[in-house]
Amino acid sequence: MIKENYKKRPVRFLEIYKHGDWQIKIYSISAKNEFVQPTTVDFAKRDVGKWLNSSTIYPLDTYKVATLILHEGKEGCFAIINWWIDENMLQLFVYLATNEKPDEFVLYSDKGIITCVWEMAVLWFERNAWIEHVLVKASQPDMNAYMNAQLNADV
Repeated sequence: MIKENYKKRPVRFLEIYKHGDWQIKIYSISAKNEFVQPTTVDFAKRDVGKWLNSSTIYPLDTYKVATLILHEGKEGCFAIINWWIDENMLQLFVYLATNEKPDEFVLYSDKGIITCVWEMAVLWFERNAWIEHVLVKASQPDMNAYMNAQLNADV
């Protein structure tokens, strides 16, 4: 049962965050404000190393570039982290920090959830940027151009 009409939400690129040899594009989506709370970003950065450990689950090449979407919704803040593996596949994990425990992100994708309609806009943008800057230029992928391709829109 649909409870409310669809409303656009601001998707805002926040930064390229470096963690070890990884570069992570961080996006904000919020049903409440223009941006997620800065403390939420800090909590996610604190956990990002633990989340990136999942990149070794599959024995496939990774490029050490990831996208982290922080999405404030009704339940709390979702953290959707993903990275490209084996050229064209996306490995994705979802965590949730509830309103009651905003500093504690807990794995949520193990329950079968992937992403919502607003987050899909970011994934679609990232998919197109990956094709344009990496896959089409397989002999000389342009990772800098990919990292600098960033979505800022109300979707």
